[in-house]
Amino acid sequence: MRKTRLASPLPGGTLLKRVQVNLPFPMLVENLDAVLAVGLQPEIYFNGFTLDRLSPAEVEKTSESLRGKDVPVTFHAPFMDLNPGAVDERVREITAFRFEQVFKLVPHFQPRSIVFHPGYDRWRYDDDVDLWRKNSLLTWEPLVKKAQTLGVKMALENVFEENPEPLRKLLEEINSPFLGYCMDAGHGNLFSQVPLVNWVEILGSRLLEIHLHDNHGKADDHLPLGQGNIDFPALFFLLGQKKIQPIYTIEPHEIGLLQPSLQALQKYLQ
Repeated sequence: MRKTRLASPLPGGTLLKRVQVNLPFPMLVENLDAVLAVGLQPEIYFNGFTLDRLSPAEVEKTSESLRGKDVPVTFHAPFMDLNPGAVDERVREITAFRFEQVFKLVPHFQPRSIVFHPGYDRWRYDDDVDLWRKNSLLTWEPLVKKAQTLGVKMALENVFEENPEPLRKLLEEINSPFLGYCMDAGHGNLFSQVPLVNWVEILGSRLLEIHLHDNHGKADDHLPLGQGNIDFPALFFLLGQKKIQPIYTIEPHEIGLLQPSLQALQKYLQ
């Protein structure tokens, strides 16, 4: 979210117990009392700037407060300027360093999952999926072992991928229950011509989490469901039909969209 102070009062109700809400760590710290008061379940986003300036005392206070209220959290790892499948070894090194910083926070917060951007873009790789996958394995394989040791699941989020195949091949090659897929509905509508239901058909067995936001296929607007042109009824129908129960996360980029995003989701999570 772009503002730093949550609206008061926050939307409450049982729906908050069924979804995560994306919050940058500094915003979570600033609004911790309000988050705890209503039981908002954060997906905590850490960027590089934040990771380099974390206060151990702040981490301990925040994590203890959340655990004390039994508030489940998820993590979103940094992604700006990073690329886990980079050909340039130095870029992979700084990417792995940032991811390691996030893993050091896992024992404190005990997140249900950690979401990562996989970094594939066919224009940057000249359609060479194998080149990206080969370099990606150098990043993901050690992290999957660490995730297994810590008991936390990792989820790779579709961003610029135009179809499910790059992620399918990578996930099948690593083949670990600790590495799965995070569907980003907005990214799928913006960058892919493949319907979201097809992504579920192909990657549904590895689907751990869904980022729920809407757009018109022109920009990454992060609108409440129903305000864009994404076919969410078909998506939720298929998830129910297949009995898939992922972690649901909303990503309102403006505070004013938090309550409308929750209200729009209500009819799908009865």
